[in-house]
Amino acid sequence: MKKKNYIDNKRFEALILLYLEDPKNHEDELINLFDVLITNIIEGFNFCVDKEDAKQECFFLILKTLKNFKSGKGTAFNYFTTVVVNNLKLIYTKNKKYREKIENYTRDSRSPKPPTSYK
Repeated sequence: MKKKNYIDNKRFEALILLYLEDPKNHEDELINLFDVLITNIIEGFNFCVDKEDAKQECFFLILKTLKNFKSGKGTAFNYFTTVVVNNLKLIYTKNKKYREKIENYTRDSRSPKPPTSYK
């Protein structure tokens, strides 16, 4: 019996090709595999991001880049793992910069302002 969070790369690649030919009949199974992949990466790497927001952004990016996957140029697992990890790094960095701006703004707004002199 296979683990629930295991992705068989051969089935994964075959399913991607089937999905590209006939999306309606293969969408649910493919989405389930991508859900497993994204969840495993978010939890495995312990990214400090809002998990549900990050998951949605990763799904969007995967569906956008799905047509770019070429089965002869590497495995689907490696390709989409790289897509997800790079996207999560981008989300983390963007959120970190945003938090830093907010902290700087908050700190600056609390510090006393020098008096303005009029001449």
